[in-house]
Amino acid sequence: MLRIFKRMKASFKRSLDRMAKENQKQFGGGVPDCCKMNSQTQNNTRK
Repeated sequence: MLRIFKRMKASFKRSLDRMAKENQKQFGGGVPDCCKMNSQTQNNTRK
């Protein structure tokens, strides 16, 4: 029974690693633009 869970965990980890690799390839490793925009708007005072 424990072997089944270990295999499921390994399979899930491999799929997450593949998704992370694809995201890295597609979007790069930097901070997303929306996060940069939010930090810039937080510095401005709202009236």
